[in-house]
Amino acid sequence: MDLIEYLKGVYEAWIDYPKREGTVITNKYRIQHFLGIGSYGLTYICLDMDTGQEVVLKQAKPSKGTVSRDLLCREIYVLGRLRHPSIQRCLASFEYKNQLYMVTEYVNGQTVEDLIFERGAVFSEKETLCFVHRLMEILSYVHEQGFVHFDIRIPNVILDGDQIHLIDFGLACRLGEPICTDFGADEETTLSRTVEAPNDLYAIGHFILFMLYSGYDSCTLEVELNSGWEDELTVSPMTKHILRKLLQIDPPYMDTQQFVRDLEQWLD
Repeated sequence: MDLIEYLKGVYEAWIDYPKREGTVITNKYRIQHFLGIGSYGLTYICLDMDTGQEVVLKQAKPSKGTVSRDLLCREIYVLGRLRHPSIQRCLASFEYKNQLYMVTEYVNGQTVEDLIFERGAVFSEKETLCFVHRLMEILSYVHEQGFVHFDIRIPNVILDGDQIHLIDFGLACRLGEPICTDFGADEETTLSRTVEAPNDLYAIGHFILFMLYSGYDSCTLEVELNSGWEDELTVSPMTKHILRKLLQIDPPYMDTQQFVRDLEQWLD
């Protein structure tokens, strides 16, 4: 059994191996460099040879078969229905050599993850909540359009100058639809039986913790619900109240408006 698992891993690594820089896809997109590989996709920065613009090319992960194709199809569908300056537009989608691809706008800037762990950025309590208030304007729009992002994490929020961008809608779902666990549900995806706003708000709670822990000596890549943040972090009673509701320790916020009202009360 161990040998079978090993051979499976070798095969998957081989078929998921990134394409080389300079490779041209459909005589239009020249790969400039590989951005990264996720659970269900490979992402590249490419030059659109027709327009001269940089774009992001996302490929369904070959080793995940129909699951990755279905998720990428859903991302194409969701992005096609969102029109917001802080959300990448889907520019094109196509099949090439039996593989599904999606082309989106390229967002320059740095992720919150890079700012904290590579640049050493430290966010105060007020800076954190001001930042999240701006992020909530984007998320509120997503919810108003009938979707839940389902993957709000520090690698998926980019700061470009003064503008915040929310990226990677690969796990986005419609509000109210059953939660799909076929692709391996994590803690965020098992908080309710159907997709609801609290799924994203729970993730926002962890997002806030990461930012608050940016000045903490033992900051790690994993901030757990039971890590003792209430004892370790020095925050105002209102912030603690907000976090306890976001993390569903106390009765949770049921929609973004409830959370934003408390957030604006704190900021005022």
